Amino acid sequence: MARRALSSLNLLRTFEVAARRGSFKLAAEELHVTASAVSQQVRSLESQLGLDLLERHPGGLRLTETGRSYLGEIQGPLRALADATERLRAGGRSVLRVTLMPPLASRIVLPRLADFRARHPQVELRIDTSVRNLDLAQRHVDLAVRYGVPPWPGCAHEKLADLYVQAICPLALAREHDLARHPERLAGVPLVQMTERPDHWRQYFQHIGVNAFEPIDRFHVDDYPAAIEAAETLGAALAIWPLEQPLIDSGRVVAVGAPQGPIPEAMYAVMLEERAGDPAIRVFLDWLRRQLPQAT
Repeated sequence: MARRALSSLNLLRTFEVAARRGSFKLAAEELHVTASAVSQQVRSLESQLGLDLLERHPGGLRLTETGRSYLGEIQGPLRALADATERLRAGGRSVLRVTLMPPLASRIVLPRLADFRARHPQVELRIDTSVRNLDLAQRHVDLAVRYGVPPWPGCAHEKLADLYVQAICPLALAREHDLARHPERLAGVPLVQMTERPDHWRQYFQHIGVNAFEPIDRFHVDDYPAAIEAAETLGAALAIWPLEQPLIDSGRVVAVGAPQGPIPEAMYAVMLEERAGDPAIRVFLDWLRRQLPQAT
């Protein structure tokens, strides 16, 4: 009995994108074609199979039971083909696209990237340093490292580290107020305040038992990177530990008191469920865990 020919890979890819995006228009934007072309290609695939894969509704597309099952069967092979092509272009190396929180990238990963490359030359890292939420299903990135509280729907996650709040300040300020022996005197020094977290310092002082907190001076900044930069010269700031331990080790700032926490949010690695066992992801996460300072 003769076997029927496989459907065109282009048709399978078009169906996969349309099903994932839930819209011919959004699929067309991702594939750089027209919405009508996407619709026609999906119709052609359905005609070849003799089955309905998508239901068309005014509010978007909906998978039929057959379509849902078929999508689950073809997504893995399509990704494998894409990965194989990318490895070929990269000279046989696995390409791993990782998005990292800026402090993690600048303090931990980028300064030690040469070590990763020397240990794992088979993996080519492509790093995005941002806090944007990127769609893993669209393959903009393979792995996201963020802080937050799980779960993330449709994704697997692994805790990499608990996070703590660590007060830091310039060395001269620490000496002037003898903060090494009297961390509670932070309440009397200039404080760097992030406008997006107006109660951070009050919560911190309550946590260490300083309830009558009235700052004598504040420097207001927009975000976390600006606050950490200001802590090198202007006043005390609240840093995320262990991400800023390399900055403390550099001597550019001084840690005041012990890290407080852990805070409710932790650092997590987030990936698509079917990518959790990917060798390149495992290699990178194992290496990253070894780079993170540990709470004692």
